[in-house]
Amino acid sequence: MKNFKNTLIYAFPILVIILLISCSGEDGAVGPSGNDGQNGENGIDGNANVTTVLLENTSLIIGNNIFNVNAITQEILDYGAVLVYVRASSAPNIWYTLPYSEDDDRMSIFSITQNEITINSNFIPYVLDLKLVIIAGNSTATSKNSNNEILASLEKNGIDVNNYNQLAEFYNLEQ
Repeated sequence: MKNFKNTLIYAFPILVIILLISCSGEDGAVGPSGNDGQNGENGIDGNANVTTVLLENTSLIIGNNIFNVNAITQEILDYGAVLVYVRASSAPNIWYTLPYSEDDDRMSIFSITQNEITINSNFIPYVLDLKLVIIAGNSTATSKNSNNEILASLEKNGIDVNNYNQLAEFYNLEQ
């Protein structure tokens, strides 16, 4: 009985393996292709190298106002461009480019560093919306700070970067 039990312990796994290997049938012919599915709706065209950041209902103080903007990377600083527009929250259709001045009131970009922009103002304006248009450059370029090259390319295409609506239409941005 002991020998029979030992034989079953060793023989059963071998039989299972033999059955699994030997039971493979031949593959049949490939069936016909199915019908193509219905096409989906086309999305809105965008621009992969342009990002906008909207800072809504912003209050400024006289002096430097620092804003954290994670989209401003070292690569943007080295090879891209950052354009800044401002509008009064009460006049949602009119964007002004920075620097902005009217009479003795002035607002300008003090500095742009990685993850941060500093806006300087010599007056306390109404509540504002700030919009940053961040344009990625070509990191394979031979020179850093291609900001001027990007601006020259826009000008060559007839785009006045001081006119946000022209820029938004060119890059298919939300207006």
